[in-house]
Amino acid sequence: MPASRRTGSIGKVDGFPSQPRQQPGSACEECRKRKLRCDRQRPSCGTCADAGIACEINNVRLARGPKKGDLKALRSRIVALERRLSLDQTGDHLVFHESDMPTLDELPMHSSASEGEPNHLPSPPERKMYWDSEIHVRMPSMTPAATPVPLPAFKFPASPPSPQKPPFIDELMRADLDQLYFDRVHPNLPIFNQSRYSAQSRHHSSSDTTHRTCLQYAMWTLAMALSSQFENFRTTLYNETRQMLEAMDLSEDDMGTVRIEQVQAWLLIAHYEFARANYRRGWVSAGRAFRLVQLAKLHEVDSPESEFDGKDPIATEERRRTFWVAYCLDRFICMKSRWPLTLIEEVICTRLPSPELAFQGGHPIQVSFLSEAIASNDHTLFSPLAECAILATICGRAMSHAQVSNVERAYGNASLDFWLRHEWLDSMLNKRLETLSSHYPVVSAVADSMLLFAFLVAQTAVIYLADVIESLAPEQRCQPNVSEYRNRAVAAAREIARLSKAHEHIGFFKAHIFLPLTIYFGASRASTAKRTRASDDIEVMTGGFQLLDTSVAESGHAFDQALQACADALRKMQSFNNLARDHLATLEYPDVAADYMR
Repeated sequence: MPASRRTGSIGKVDGFPSQPRQQPGSACEECRKRKLRCDRQRPSCGTCADAGIACEINNVRLARGPKKGDLKALRSRIVALERRLSLDQTGDHLVFHESDMPTLDELPMHSSASEGEPNHLPSPPERKMYWDSEIHVRMPSMTPAATPVPLPAFKFPASPPSPQKPPFIDELMRADLDQLYFDRVHPNLPIFNQSRYSAQSRHHSSSDTTHRTCLQYAMWTLAMALSSQFENFRTTLYNETRQMLEAMDLSEDDMGTVRIEQVQAWLLIAHYEFARANYRRGWVSAGRAFRLVQLAKLHEVDSPESEFDGKDPIATEERRRTFWVAYCLDRFICMKSRWPLTLIEEVICTRLPSPELAFQGGHPIQVSFLSEAIASNDHTLFSPLAECAILATICGRAMSHAQVSNVERAYGNASLDFWLRHEWLDSMLNKRLETLSSHYPVVSAVADSMLLFAFLVAQTAVIYLADVIESLAPEQRCQPNVSEYRNRAVAAAREIARLSKAHEHIGFFKAHIFLPLTIYFGASRASTAKRTRASDDIEVMTGGFQLLDTSVAESGHAFDQALQACADALRKMQSFNNLARDHLATLEYPDVAADYMR
């Protein structure tokens, strides 16, 4: 082809200037990531406009290659290391200052005796001593017998192995983990709209990459914790997720900006650590999540002065559910040790979660506030998460009730309002139990693990109220009331044992992370009742034999069955839930303690 007909990026065709191959400027981040040619249109290129995403350009990029002076310094260190390794054949030592060592460019090179041999570094003609009071290097004398090693023959020591990188998650594994999450984790932590999550995970803008990726890693980490097929990837993915979260916390310094994905990721990681790490680490991570919940103002989603416009009902409902999951977690981790609560009930201005079907269908239903649901006298059944939040509120108020009572006793002025508070909590709990029982008379047939967990939380609250009364001084107790609460607590322990056995039909992989907590309360109460009943046995001496009362023997057998059912449930969960293992180790009856030690 003639030269006048050739075209290029800059040139002429038939005497006319040709168009450049591409528009001036930088390609956007989306085209760089997908390795596409960007048309550089502004404010949005054609690729981003077709995909419906934000077009972003990064004009600040680091220069390639090593920094100025790094190569020269590296050569100097190579020469020094070469001398130290090759001149150790004599006992004499010289002292050289590190700054006096010549670089590779400064050393004169000479040819060897025979052609083809590599050039050698010359030896110093005479012995010299160099000394510096701050930095000095002891070097052996350079004699003719100690000839330096040729540079091409020098071998560097093997570098240490690099840390293991996160596992590569291909499309099939990704789909499997998503399905595993929504099958086993989502029923107990119903935060996300599944169709919205699927659409966002398939395609999201570059600005959302870090937060969305971190949230996906947290979801997959928790899903791996409830499965055996991904056991080899679980720890690696957890470490990567936690590093991303901590780096995100350090990089963001604006107190007014908190991404909801960051809050959700910390909540999921906290649940994972309670199940597969240790209690203290999970408790600390949960505290970080609670502070982010407060910073994001999730406790006032439906406030008249709220910052959320409510134009996206699904996103608003996800914020509500994120708050209530954190709220329940705050109550569950404080129940056993009676720690102070973080998320205060009195300042909540966020409605209870919508029913699950309406939420997943994309049209959430507006539900009442927590205070309205507790004060209402009708037997309205809410969603499983809302029922769990109401029962967790009763447990939280019982904890506050016990803490206030302890403070009053410490000050020496016991309040007369103790029994009023206690009876009000008891009536509120009985109303929720009647509501659950009227809608689901046969609990064993329930296929919803979250609803079954709500039943267990209600029975745990009954035991907790009995524990509060038993913690009073003997002179402060009302003996008829104490006996009544004890009997109800024993019945609640038997019900917990029955529900734990019924949970096997659903599968313990689908159980709530804090299911072992409720089982522990039931087993502990059954063990206490068994010891109390054994001390009150009536022995009748007849013909030199000791005969026990038949009713006492039957009740003791019932306690043994309840303890065995609770112990079996904890044993089956201890391989993938550390809470079950810890509670099993702390139970104070011989059979479970011996089996745990084995």
